[in-house]
Amino acid sequence: MNAKEQKYLGLLKRLMRLELPAQDKEYVSAMTELAAFDYGAAVTVWEFFLTESDSALGRSDYAELLIDKTEKLMENVSASKFVRALSESAALRGAIYRRSATALTRSETIGYEVQFVLGGKFSESEDVLKNAMKNNGGAEYGKFLAAVVDRIIIELVKKNPAKPSFPKKQATHILEYADKIKGPEKALIAQRIREL
Repeated sequence: MNAKEQKYLGLLKRLMRLELPAQDKEYVSAMTELAAFDYGAAVTVWEFFLTESDSALGRSDYAELLIDKTEKLMENVSASKFVRALSESAALRGAIYRRSATALTRSETIGYEVQFVLGGKFSESEDVLKNAMKNNGGAEYGKFLAAVVDRIIIELVKKNPAKPSFPKKQATHILEYADKIKGPEKALIAQRIREL
């Protein structure tokens, strides 16, 4: 066994011995160290914890630790690697957008959806939106999608201030999911897209 393998296994051993959520500081410390050492391994361990603790994620202390705090530490270690991991992992998208009590209101999570839409990653975007609809019974979904549209418009104006326009594929995609809103945001989103 080489030194890298030994360090990885040592960090893994530390993480697996923790009593969660009671040892949250130790968990955050070990996960941060693992993410800095081997980001891909940290993502795999995170997915494992989410899968193994799925039934416990209904408890706010578990969800805060295994979703919100872990997301933040992974973003802090490498924002670009985090976006890539989120793009590649349905488990992460499901946990963050469906189970987190704060995800639909945070600028970071709104920004990831904007990146998926503008980047043409429609299957990832669709997964985010489907999970967001199920978060809190869809109560915040309309506000979330309206915030996504606002951020997309800001990005489009930055790109072409003289004549910004909403790309047809992206507009169709957003309007399809706006139709599922039961609140006033539905008409507002359609109006904002048409105005551009």
